[in-house]
Amino acid sequence: MTCISIHNFMLLLLFLFHFTPTSAQVPIFLYNFCKNSTEKSLTASYKSNVNKFLLWINSDSATGKEFNNNKIGSNNNTSDDVYGNYDCRADVTGSFCQFCINTAVKEIAQRCPNSDTAVIFYDVCIIRYSNKNFFGNVSTTPSWNVTGSKKIKDSTELTKVEDYIGTLIRKVTVETNQSWAASEFNSNETGKRYGFLQCARELDKEGCRQCLEAVLDLVPKCCGTKVAWEVVVPSCGIKFDDQKFFQLNEQSGSSSLKPNQGNINIIKV
Repeated sequence: MTCISIHNFMLLLLFLFHFTPTSAQVPIFLYNFCKNSTEKSLTASYKSNVNKFLLWINSDSATGKEFNNNKIGSNNNTSDDVYGNYDCRADVTGSFCQFCINTAVKEIAQRCPNSDTAVIFYDVCIIRYSNKNFFGNVSTTPSWNVTGSKKIKDSTELTKVEDYIGTLIRKVTVETNQSWAASEFNSNETGKRYGFLQCARELDKEGCRQCLEAVLDLVPKCCGTKVAWEVVVPSCGIKFDDQKFFQLNEQSGSSSLKPNQGNINIIKV
């Protein structure tokens, strides 16, 4: 039997802790919205198309795609058509993106079994479907936010935060062809801050701008007194923190997941 000193044993534990595989991480459920039809009960055909759409998501994401949309239905009865999409946060790729999508598929089926419209948010992915064609349209409801416990020192900090996010919005909607942006901001007064935002990849630049500006307008109402916060709607989302929760690859411009979970308070708006 091999003997290991206490010192070496502790080093081994430290090594294993810091090199836990990404696949061991678990997507974190945030919020879901289910809208049940008030005009009529859902037809068996529509329910069947919802199930087909969810099955399609699993098979399509298994090919390595991180986002896509689809219409499930027939030309004979368009009232039973299902429009839906899935999307992962841009700094999440590969197997963990697929893991989040697969998890969300199971959860939305359980949480919204008789809904004509549904959306489910996880920390790194989203699934959405409806009986109305929303492709390319800006959707800012329902909205959801989460805040950290740490409060900002003074009200002027919120103005700086809005300026920081404004630079990221311009980067996405004017300066680049990406649907997302992330950056580190350094202030002498408040220290380092980190921002991330993303639009649904089906939106054009103008739609993306409208969505992000609408979300930014919600921040003073829901999260303006907090250092860390996140606000999401079906078409876009913004996250801000004093802890780095993403890691950019300087050569490719892409990111790898680096979750930051802290003390959070869930507030619906």
